[in-house]
Amino acid sequence: MSLDLSGASARANFDKPVDVLICGGGFAGLTLAIQIRREVPGATVAILDKLERPFPEAAFKIGESTVELAAHYMRDILGLADYMDDRHLRKLGLRFFFKDDDSKDFADRPEVGLSKFATVPSYQIDRGRFENDLRAMVEDMGVQLIEGARIETIEINERDQPHKVTFFRDADGPDLQEMECRWVVDAAGRMRMIQRQLGLGKRREADHHAVWFRVEGRVDMDDLVPRENTEWHDRVPGEIRYFSTNHLVDTGYWVWIIPLSSGYTSVGIVADKAYHPLETFRTREKSREWLEQNEPDFAKLIADKEFVDFGVMRAYSHTSDKVFSADRWACTGDAGVFADPMYAPGADLIAFANCCISHLVAKDMTGELTDADVEEKSRFVISFGELLTRSIQINYHLLGHPNVMAAKLFWDILAGWSFVQPLFFGQTFLDGQKHKTVRAVSRNFFYMSLQMNNFFGDWAAKGGKGDIGYKWIDYFAVDEVRRMRDRNLKAGKSVDELVEDQKLNMKLVEEMAIVLFRIAVRDCHPELYHKVADTWINAWAISLDPSTWEERGLFKPTTEPRDLSHFEEPLYQLFNLSVVEEAA
Repeated sequence: MSLDLSGASARANFDKPVDVLICGGGFAGLTLAIQIRREVPGATVAILDKLERPFPEAAFKIGESTVELAAHYMRDILGLADYMDDRHLRKLGLRFFFKDDDSKDFADRPEVGLSKFATVPSYQIDRGRFENDLRAMVEDMGVQLIEGARIETIEINERDQPHKVTFFRDADGPDLQEMECRWVVDAAGRMRMIQRQLGLGKRREADHHAVWFRVEGRVDMDDLVPRENTEWHDRVPGEIRYFSTNHLVDTGYWVWIIPLSSGYTSVGIVADKAYHPLETFRTREKSREWLEQNEPDFAKLIADKEFVDFGVMRAYSHTSDKVFSADRWACTGDAGVFADPMYAPGADLIAFANCCISHLVAKDMTGELTDADVEEKSRFVISFGELLTRSIQINYHLLGHPNVMAAKLFWDILAGWSFVQPLFFGQTFLDGQKHKTVRAVSRNFFYMSLQMNNFFGDWAAKGGKGDIGYKWIDYFAVDEVRRMRDRNLKAGKSVDELVEDQKLNMKLVEEMAIVLFRIAVRDCHPELYHKVADTWINAWAISLDPSTWEERGLFKPTTEPRDLSHFEEPLYQLFNLSVVEEAA
């Protein structure tokens, strides 16, 4: 089957086809080009992109916050460790400032974050600087980079027939140019050229929107609290909250504040339209008004700063029926799937997709590519995006409940470091048999996770009756959480080592689930706490509806009891449970 929508008459042809033609020279396309040149050095690579350098620093693109998985991709798989350390800011994790009934001053808002930098790095990326630098790198690596190329058509042919891409070299050029390729990759962002052409794209039902802008200079959360409040400032010594991806949150929305190495600050408003319709913040003026109403302290902090740009994205989340094909086409970045951005997973999805594409290209070059391998990788990327979005978008109606969200953050952190990031650090997703072997140990986690997400929703709906609360949680205050991170986020492990990790991870998430359940019972049903306080329960039957406990088998666990003190003692202390016990 050939899809050619051209109809153009005059074409200037490039004499030599390339092995991989990447349509789009942004984050996804540039990193893919570097990866293929490193992993498949015999493959010829070209990039077409409509934008031409130099790009402005800061006021360019969003997608600036990364987590450990993407940092590992850039540092170790792409070989950019020195570059990332020299040109971009080290990130102090994700930080959340919630609201509760006592939050009259900013210092009173419950805060969850880190007090010092972690051993495994992550970064805040200045996208303009990043793409300027990476374009120079790919040219040095022998990639044919054609800027100012406005793509007209992508002609996709079956099996061994080459694909053809036509494009104008510049907007004023009268003639189309044509390039043939063995593989064509759509990395051109939300235009989703291949997805639209083949009718594969799907928008999610949830309706979440975002606006963003950049301001010049440092915007620091520490400036919202007087320096004489030493207790608040000493929680995070050295005024380094600035280096976090800071989130200001309440029911249905979150605001990001991200520092950039160029000296600017990125700000965004993300909301579920059921709580905050896009029309209430969709312009520069309305976004300022919205901040004055919902985040007045922050609005004052940036009141004298001009917006150097402004962007809007309506219904940002999307997925697809297919992202890779045995006919040798692929989609990466926003051109494929786009998950909810709250936990900064965008670069993670790019890393997974690019590794799959490089793997498939390498297999094709040696004649080992199979339809089954392509289909498996396509399903993996799509299902990973779906899993992320479902897990994150339940948060929007929980964001006004600090206790619930702190508990869910612990759960999501453990889930990510136990079952998502090891897939990448161990590269198991590229080897079907290895993936099945490792996943077989942790398969039951996904049933537990579904149950836990329902549990968090019930907790928020019921509201607390107890005197549980916190003002500050450093999630590394739980030593077991930190140890889990350091153990799982390591590359180069054998299959046997990964299997043993997963066995331990399953025990730890089960223990965390039981402790979080006990805390929720103390908050919602303190009169029933004695029934679960010292009882080993079935973590797959957790519910905050006591009338269903017996029916669900809550008191009929399938695993042997274990000591929970390594989670229970620090978590009870963080949630101020000792105060409840004294008052009870």
